[in-house]
Amino acid sequence: MFRLLVLFLPLLTAPPDFKHVGGAHGVEVFRQMSSPVIDLYAEGDIDAPPAIVRDVLLDYDHASKVTKNVGESRVLAKNNREIIVYQRLKLPVISDRDFTLRATWGQRGPTLIQQFTVDNAKGPPARDGIVRVSTMQGTWALDPIRDGASTHARYHVQIDLGGSVPKWMVSGGAAKNLPKLFEGVRREASARIPGAQVAGRGQWVP
Repeated sequence: MFRLLVLFLPLLTAPPDFKHVGGAHGVEVFRQMSSPVIDLYAEGDIDAPPAIVRDVLLDYDHASKVTKNVGESRVLAKNNREIIVYQRLKLPVISDRDFTLRATWGQRGPTLIQQFTVDNAKGPPARDGIVRVSTMQGTWALDPIRDGASTHARYHVQIDLGGSVPKWMVSGGAAKNLPKLFEGVRREASARIPGAQVAGRGQWVP
């Protein structure tokens, strides 16, 4: 297994200086170890066309179907260029976190892109007992494979959860939870294809 992994990793497109920290279910996870914030990268295949995958990622009203730790997800505004969404996260051990995101989307050649960044000024004010996240940004890049029937997904996210966060949530948690995020996206994307079946929910990572 180790020899196969060594042969496979050079084919991935992780940014420079990222360290491989694990993976599962056909998803490999990398982390920038020297970053002052949580800086993660993951990639893997999804058995659905890129357009369907992006529809799932942009369906913030139903985000809890993909990620079980989303306690609240409300679209505040939407047009043909961006979505403003408020989310509250229920995470293990630590206090709830919340933030308002601005998500945009587009296309670079055959690759569909979704980007998001914190924009708390466009959302509700901070609430007592909930830690407000002020730093989070990320990108999904969705490449068509298998004649467009499937997607090779690349995900890069940077986040500072604020407050006191146990080290295991940053290190080991990333290697476990990012594959679960991909599993949740896979499940919801396949559910939009006739004949698919749905089961279970994944864990949240940004």
